[in-house]
Amino acid sequence: MPASALTESVGTAVTTGAEALLAHRRDDGAFVFGAHHASPLNTAGALTALHFADPEGSAETIERGVTWLCETQRDDGGWAMPSVPTEPLTTALAAAALQLLAPRRAASAVRAARARFEELGGSAAVPEPAMTALIRQFHTFAGLPHEGAQRRLPLELLLFPGLSRRLLSLRLPIYASQALAQSAHRRRGPAGRALDRLARPRALAIVRDAYEREGATGGFSTDPWLTGLICLGLARSGQAPDLVSAAARWLRSAANPDGSWDLMPLDVTWTNFATAALIEAGHADDPQLLGTREMLHRHQQPEPFDALGCPAGYWGFSSPRSWPMALETAEAGAILLRLPGGADDRHVRAGLAWLTATQDAAGSWSLAVRNSKPGGFGPCPQMTAKVVGALLDSGAGADDPRVVRAVRWLVGRQRPDGSYEAMWYRGGTPGTAAALEALSRAGRTEEHHRAAARARDWLLRTRHPDGSWSTGDRSGPGATRRGTVEETAWALRGLLAAGLSPTDPAPAAAARWLVDAQREDGGWTPAPVNEYIRGCARYADDGIAAGLAVRALAHYRSAEAAEVVEATRACGCRRETGMRETGTGAFGLREPGARETGPRETGSGETGVDESGTRETGPRETGPRETSMRETGTDEGGGR
Repeated sequence: MPASALTESVGTAVTTGAEALLAHRRDDGAFVFGAHHASPLNTAGALTALHFADPEGSAETIERGVTWLCETQRDDGGWAMPSVPTEPLTTALAAAALQLLAPRRAASAVRAARARFEELGGSAAVPEPAMTALIRQFHTFAGLPHEGAQRRLPLELLLFPGLSRRLLSLRLPIYASQALAQSAHRRRGPAGRALDRLARPRALAIVRDAYEREGATGGFSTDPWLTGLICLGLARSGQAPDLVSAAARWLRSAANPDGSWDLMPLDVTWTNFATAALIEAGHADDPQLLGTREMLHRHQQPEPFDALGCPAGYWGFSSPRSWPMALETAEAGAILLRLPGGADDRHVRAGLAWLTATQDAAGSWSLAVRNSKPGGFGPCPQMTAKVVGALLDSGAGADDPRVVRAVRWLVGRQRPDGSYEAMWYRGGTPGTAAALEALSRAGRTEEHHRAAARARDWLLRTRHPDGSWSTGDRSGPGATRRGTVEETAWALRGLLAAGLSPTDPAPAAAARWLVDAQREDGGWTPAPVNEYIRGCARYADDGIAAGLAVRALAHYRSAEAAEVVEATRACGCRRETGMRETGTGAFGLREPGARETGPRETGSGETGVDESGTRETGPRETGPRETSMRETGTDEGGGR
């Protein structure tokens, strides 16, 4: 596709993509997607919880759920969400739920599921220890064989609030309820029973705090999975019957008519992705986004989450009472800054204050709790890079202590091959692209620039021949994965931020690939790049895919326009210089006594044109930070 045709195609894709995003805007200002979000994992968890909490009152709901699981079992015997390869965790828990609830009716389904689970590698194929323990627990309920003994969940850990928060983070209320259940059924000696009696009030206080701060609806973070696990633990413990009844009612009300439960609503996440894309596409002053600004204001948490030790000022992923997320907080704050009135928005200040208060001692950011244990919900390079971007957008300089510590941590966490991980997305592309952008904007030393160059080179090495990106794996199953919209959009934006010209081969091919991948309705087909349970359960999401694609293409369009302006300015300067040297006036007339200079002979490196008359397109070894601001037309704060 010629450069001029690509420019036109990118503009059309941005326009139609923005229109498609706006069509998902709800009257309350939120952007809502969620098609194909029925989750067999959440369905299995909710059904098991209702069986223990209120089997008689939930009989019809359980019957519909069992039918849905049987009807949606795949030909290979397993389960996963649409577009996601069959997963061992989901398959194991669905099989256990069917064996527990309908052993005769679902006997053949359970046999097929168990066979598929073993083919996938069994519990050894589930990388998260907490999830392998959950498989053992569910299989014990159902009387199914399982590997290993059930590990003890020490209730007395909760007597140490700081330690338990750092070790468990958002799992704290789940752990508290499950440990309560275990203490009710596991035999212990006199000392153990005394510790349980001492710790039980603390465990109940943790769960009740989470329950009451959400308005005592019975739901926890509007998530069927979290609600089901907490309800299950409390029901088996015999404690807090009012919470058990409320959670069971909430689960019944959240069930779909077909018997399934959805993944979870992502109102804030969807709104962040869509609004960031629309702002990049030139819609910051669109009146429709005024309601979106108000929606984000309403969803900021005005009260602390005491059980987790989190101050007020954060955003979660869903409701106005959802649980704290550093990633959503950074993204929402950056968006509000770029909307009208952002410079004086008190919600932005509150969000930045929350991020400042929760920065880890090492300089990173964890998901919710400061200094969380690495792994699980602990320090994340992609999340840290996103917070760095929000701080820079707010006016912080590269020498701001928060930024300095974060950049130092990012440099230290780079993998030997130059890539970075991301907590909530698969593979190396999203984390590497985010870190590259942060290092390009905030890097000050040669060490920082070398880290940025390594990240850039990793992205260039791992792109597919068709111009797209996938996980970045160079061997194993990941090496054969097709490119995805999400990973290609992340990579394109990261490379442009690092100073590559939009006419360089990698950015141009990525933009062309994204344009070709756009659907007729203006959206893009998502891929299972999003982690619901890290390494264990993934999902594909239309809103995330479309938001990333529109934002990346709009950034490409802006970078291309800025380069044209720069080239025109440079051409004008050369023309003016030439007129002075040859003595010509403004109308091309030679001044009296002017000296004839003759035509200049220039080399390709001097003008950017090679011997064939075309612009050089190879990657340039420029300093990432200084080139990104010059070639995209942005200043240090990200302003256009």
